[in-house]
Amino acid sequence: EDEAYGLISRIGRSDTSKDLDGVNVGYSSDYEKRCVERFKREARPHMAIEPKSELDWLSIAQHHGLPTRLLDWTDSPLVAAYFALSSGGFVNKQPKNAAIYGVPCPQVVRTDTEIETLSEDVVAYFPQHLTPRITAQRGLFTYHRVPDIIYTPPELVKWIVPSQICFTLKVVLNKCGFNEASMFPDLDGIANHVRWLLKWRML
Repeated sequence: EDEAYGLISRIGRSDTSKDLDGVNVGYSSDYEKRCVERFKREARPHMAIEPKSELDWLSIAQHHGLPTRLLDWTDSPLVAAYFALSSGGFVNKQPKNAAIYGVPCPQVVRTDTEIETLSEDVVAYFPQHLTPRITAQRGLFTYHRVPDIIYTPPELVKWIVPSQICFTLKVVLNKCGFNEASMFPDLDGIANHVRWLLKWRML
Protein backbone atom coordinates (compact mmCIF):
# COMPACT_ATOMS: atom_id res chain seq x y z
CA GLU A 1 0.00 0.00 0.00
CA ASP A 2 0.90 3.68 -0.11
CA GLU A 3 3.20 4.58 2.80
CA ALA A 4 0.72 7.22 3.97
CA TYR A 5 -2.25 4.84 3.87
CA GLY A 6 -4.09 4.24 7.14
CA LEU A 7 -5.47 0.77 7.82
CA ILE A 8 -9.15 1.61 7.66
CA SER A 9 -11.92 -0.21 5.83
CA ARG A 10 -12.87 1.47 2.56
CA ILE A 11 -16.50 1.86 3.64
CA GLY A 12 -15.25 3.78 6.69
CA ARG A 13 -12.97 6.25 4.91
CA SER A 14 -14.05 9.87 4.95
CA ASP A 15 -13.82 10.26 1.17
CA THR A 16 -15.78 7.14 0.19
CA SER A 17 -19.05 9.09 0.02
CA LYS A 18 -19.53 12.68 -1.09
CA ASP A 19 -22.48 14.97 -1.56
CA LEU A 20 -23.24 16.39 -5.01
CA ASP A 21 -20.93 19.36 -4.29
CA GLY A 22 -18.01 16.97 -3.83
CA VAL A 23 -17.81 17.39 -0.05
CA ASN A 24 -16.90 14.29 1.97
CA VAL A 25 -19.86 13.09 4.03
CA GLY A 26 -18.17 10.23 5.87
CA TYR A 27 -19.38 6.80 6.92
CA SER A 28 -23.06 5.88 7.08
CA SER A 29 -24.20 2.45 8.28
CA ASP A 30 -27.45 2.94 6.37
CA TYR A 31 -25.63 3.48 3.08
CA GLU A 32 -23.35 0.56 3.82
CA LYS A 33 -26.40 -1.73 4.14
CA ARG A 34 -27.92 -0.32 0.96
CA CYS A 35 -24.71 -0.94 -1.00
CA VAL A 36 -24.37 -4.54 0.15
CA GLU A 37 -28.03 -5.32 -0.53
CA ARG A 38 -27.87 -3.84 -4.01
CA PHE A 39 -24.67 -5.75 -4.77
CA LYS A 40 -26.27 -9.02 -3.65
CA ARG A 41 -29.40 -8.38 -5.71
CA GLU A 42 -27.52 -7.59 -8.91
CA ALA A 43 -24.58 -10.00 -8.55
CA ARG A 44 -26.58 -13.23 -8.38
CA PRO A 45 -26.94 -13.77 -12.17
CA HIS A 46 -23.14 -13.56 -12.54
CA MET A 47 -22.24 -16.16 -9.91
CA ALA A 48 -21.92 -19.89 -10.44
CA ILE A 49 -22.16 -20.50 -6.68
CA GLU A 50 -24.19 -18.24 -4.42
CA PRO A 51 -22.55 -17.36 -1.08
CA LYS A 52 -24.31 -18.90 1.90
CA SER A 53 -23.27 -16.35 4.54
CA GLU A 54 -23.03 -12.61 4.96
CA LEU A 55 -19.28 -12.97 5.46
CA ASP A 56 -18.89 -14.65 2.09
CA TRP A 57 -21.05 -12.01 0.40
CA LEU A 58 -18.80 -9.32 1.88
CA SER A 59 -15.72 -11.27 0.73
CA ILE A 60 -16.95 -11.41 -2.87
CA ALA A 61 -17.97 -7.75 -2.84
CA GLN A 62 -14.59 -6.72 -1.41
CA HIS A 63 -12.67 -8.72 -4.01
CA HIS A 64 -14.57 -6.98 -6.79
CA GLY A 65 -14.01 -3.46 -5.50
CA LEU A 66 -17.09 -2.64 -3.42
CA PRO A 67 -16.21 -0.69 -0.25
CA THR A 68 -16.98 -2.92 2.75
CA ARG A 69 -16.03 -3.16 6.42
CA LEU A 70 -13.38 -5.76 5.56
CA LEU A 71 -9.65 -5.20 5.18
CA ASP A 72 -7.69 -7.36 2.72
CA TRP A 73 -4.77 -9.46 3.94
CA THR A 74 -2.85 -12.44 2.61
CA ASP A 75 -0.79 -15.18 4.18
CA SER A 76 1.75 -14.88 1.34
CA PRO A 77 4.53 -12.26 1.71
CA LEU A 78 5.02 -12.21 -2.08
CA VAL A 79 1.34 -11.53 -2.71
CA ALA A 80 1.52 -8.75 -0.12
CA ALA A 81 4.55 -7.31 -1.90
CA TYR A 82 2.76 -7.40 -5.26
CA PHE A 83 -0.18 -5.36 -3.98
CA ALA A 84 2.04 -2.96 -2.03
CA LEU A 85 4.17 -2.26 -5.10
CA SER A 86 1.07 -1.66 -7.21
CA SER A 87 0.60 1.65 -5.41
CA GLY A 88 4.28 2.58 -5.09
CA GLY A 89 6.93 4.04 -7.39
CA PHE A 90 6.28 7.28 -9.22
CA VAL A 91 2.70 8.50 -9.49
CA ASN A 92 2.14 11.55 -11.70
CA LYS A 93 5.95 11.85 -11.78
CA GLN A 94 6.02 12.22 -7.99
CA PRO A 95 7.94 9.66 -5.87
CA LYS A 96 5.65 7.50 -3.78
CA ASN A 97 6.90 4.96 -1.27
CA ALA A 98 5.05 1.69 -0.82
CA ALA A 99 4.45 -0.13 2.44
CA ILE A 100 3.84 -3.72 3.51
CA TYR A 101 1.96 -4.33 6.75
CA GLY A 102 2.09 -7.39 8.96
CA VAL A 103 0.19 -8.32 12.11
CA PRO A 104 -0.47 -11.52 14.06
CA CYS A 105 -3.77 -13.02 12.98
CA PRO A 106 -6.65 -11.94 15.25
CA GLN A 107 -9.20 -14.45 16.52
CA VAL A 108 -10.64 -16.36 13.56
CA VAL A 109 -14.40 -16.64 13.02
CA ARG A 110 -16.11 -19.11 10.73
CA THR A 111 -19.75 -18.04 10.78
CA ASP A 112 -21.87 -14.91 10.94
CA THR A 113 -23.14 -16.04 14.34
CA GLU A 114 -19.65 -16.06 15.84
CA ILE A 115 -19.24 -12.37 15.03
CA GLU A 116 -22.43 -11.58 16.93
CA THR A 117 -21.37 -13.55 20.01
CA LEU A 118 -17.76 -12.31 20.29
CA SER A 119 -16.78 -9.05 21.96
CA GLU A 120 -13.68 -8.33 19.83
CA ASP A 121 -13.86 -5.26 17.60
CA VAL A 122 -11.68 -6.93 14.94
CA VAL A 123 -11.72 -10.60 13.95
CA ALA A 124 -10.23 -12.57 11.05
CA TYR A 125 -12.09 -14.56 8.42
CA PHE A 126 -10.77 -17.04 5.86
CA PRO A 127 -13.28 -16.85 3.00
CA GLN A 128 -14.62 -19.78 1.05
CA HIS A 129 -12.88 -20.09 -2.33
CA LEU A 130 -15.88 -18.97 -4.34
CA THR A 131 -13.81 -17.19 -6.99
CA PRO A 132 -10.37 -17.86 -8.49
CA ARG A 133 -9.18 -14.48 -7.17
CA ILE A 134 -9.53 -15.56 -3.55
CA THR A 135 -7.54 -18.72 -4.24
CA ALA A 136 -4.82 -16.95 -6.23
CA GLN A 137 -4.35 -14.18 -3.67
CA ARG A 138 -4.35 -16.54 -0.66
CA GLY A 139 -6.70 -14.05 0.86
CA LEU A 140 -8.09 -13.55 4.31
CA PHE A 141 -9.88 -10.60 5.80
CA THR A 142 -10.24 -8.72 9.02
CA TYR A 143 -13.83 -7.81 9.84
CA HIS A 144 -14.16 -4.45 11.61
CA ARG A 145 -17.12 -3.94 13.89
CA VAL A 146 -16.49 -0.17 13.80
CA PRO A 147 -15.36 0.41 10.20
CA ASP A 148 -14.48 4.11 10.40
CA ILE A 149 -11.68 3.69 12.97
CA ILE A 150 -8.06 3.15 11.85
CA TYR A 151 -6.75 -0.30 12.75
CA THR A 152 -3.61 0.13 14.87
CA PRO A 153 -2.99 -3.05 16.89
CA PRO A 154 0.14 -2.85 19.07
CA GLU A 155 1.78 -5.74 17.18
CA LEU A 156 1.44 -4.03 13.78
CA VAL A 157 4.67 -3.96 11.73
CA LYS A 158 5.19 -1.70 8.71
CA TRP A 159 7.94 -2.14 6.13
CA ILE A 160 8.62 0.84 3.84
CA VAL A 161 9.66 0.20 0.23
CA PRO A 162 11.43 3.29 -1.22
CA SER A 163 9.85 4.60 -4.41
CA GLN A 164 13.14 4.30 -6.33
CA ILE A 165 13.15 0.49 -6.17
CA CYS A 166 9.41 -0.21 -6.57
CA PHE A 167 9.55 -0.75 -10.32
CA THR A 168 12.61 -3.01 -10.12
CA LEU A 169 10.87 -5.15 -7.52
CA LYS A 170 7.73 -5.31 -9.70
CA VAL A 171 9.87 -6.73 -12.51
CA VAL A 172 11.44 -9.27 -10.15
CA LEU A 173 8.02 -10.33 -8.82
CA ASN A 174 6.75 -10.71 -12.38
CA LYS A 175 9.63 -13.09 -13.14
CA CYS A 176 8.64 -15.04 -10.03
CA GLY A 177 5.08 -15.37 -11.35
CA PHE A 178 3.41 -12.66 -9.25
CA ASN A 179 1.67 -10.29 -11.64
CA GLU A 180 -1.79 -9.09 -12.60
CA ALA A 181 -2.54 -12.20 -14.66
CA SER A 182 -1.78 -14.52 -11.73
CA MET A 183 -3.41 -12.36 -9.06
CA PHE A 184 -6.55 -11.74 -11.15
CA PRO A 185 -6.95 -14.99 -13.10
CA ASP A 186 -9.54 -13.84 -15.61
CA LEU A 187 -9.59 -12.13 -19.00
CA ASP A 188 -9.24 -8.65 -17.46
CA GLY A 189 -6.19 -9.73 -15.46
CA ILE A 190 -4.56 -11.33 -18.49
CA ALA A 191 -5.23 -8.31 -20.71
CA ASN A 192 -3.91 -5.85 -18.12
CA HIS A 193 -0.78 -7.93 -17.59
CA VAL A 194 -0.06 -8.20 -21.32
CA ARG A 195 -0.63 -4.43 -21.62
CA TRP A 196 1.98 -3.90 -18.87
CA LEU A 197 4.43 -6.21 -20.66
CA LEU A 198 3.84 -4.31 -23.90
CA LYS A 199 4.40 -0.96 -22.21
CA TRP A 200 7.80 -2.00 -20.88
CA ARG A 201 8.80 -4.14 -23.88
CA MET A 202 9.02 -7.34 -21.84
CA LEU A 203 7.01 -9.61 -24.15
